[in-house]
Amino acid sequence: MWYARAFFCWSALPCLFLAVGAFAEDEPPTLHLAPDRVKQGGMAVVRIAGAAAAGMARLRVGGREIPLASSTTGETRVAWIGVDLEQPPGPLEVVFESTMRAGRPASARAALLVLDGAYPVQRLSVPRSFTDLDAPTLERIAREKTVLDRLWETVTPGRFWNGPFRAPLEPPARGSGFGLKRIINGEPRAPHTGIDFSVPSGTPVLASNAALVALAEDHFFGGKSLVLDHGEGLYTMYFHLREWLVRPGQRVAGGEPIGRVGRTGRATGPHLHWGVRLHRARIDPDDLLRLTAE
Repeated sequence: MWYARAFFCWSALPCLFLAVGAFAEDEPPTLHLAPDRVKQGGMAVVRIAGAAAAGMARLRVGGREIPLASSTTGETRVAWIGVDLEQPPGPLEVVFESTMRAGRPASARAALLVLDGAYPVQRLSVPRSFTDLDAPTLERIAREKTVLDRLWETVTPGRFWNGPFRAPLEPPARGSGFGLKRIINGEPRAPHTGIDFSVPSGTPVLASNAALVALAEDHFFGGKSLVLDHGEGLYTMYFHLREWLVRPGQRVAGGEPIGRVGRTGRATGPHLHWGVRLHRARIDPDDLLRLTAE
């Protein structure tokens, strides 16, 4: 045993070293959240330190498990947490679980306070033909939703991205609409999960960071749609394109042209819909830009 060896050794210096080494190995993990208050659809960074932070471990946020990259002894782990757009306001428990080198379980907990996003409500009246869809169309929508849901469940190990994320247009334009709650003909609809840029058709669309092209398909709602996989459960999406300039499986660099703005899918005019998913959570793209810039 470490402490027995330290007690019976003849040299004071090795004894001190072993005792300190044993103490360091028993150091419990700690969690630090920045920020510790996040609006619905926001992001936070969690830093995990301590000897037990190395090796195999798991991180849970509420009822979701967040995959962690492997770590070597003594390193501080860093993970991004996404708070879904419709996560109820209030405390959200963050739990880290690991095993000490002696085999004992170790854990650390923190609370992330979710604030009400106070997103606006838009009431619209449209012809019934716009909302009453036939059976083949509903089947198509369900198939396309399944494809995207499976994609959000896929976590590619490692990061493709490097440095801060950027807006997908040059020069950067001001987007809007994230979290907007729509009530159409008196019926609540899903909130708007991205930001829209109203720019002319044909405007080049740029990759917000280095990534792998995960999807390039024509969907009912999104029209010509692109999804980029940035690794570690982080995706960005680009909808209503006029055309694609890349293909699935292709590696792209940040700022590289990947498509052109159009009005395909359910769009009333040319614009770009830009969205973000982080471990399935629907995230405000502005928060991704802000967090990575900091």
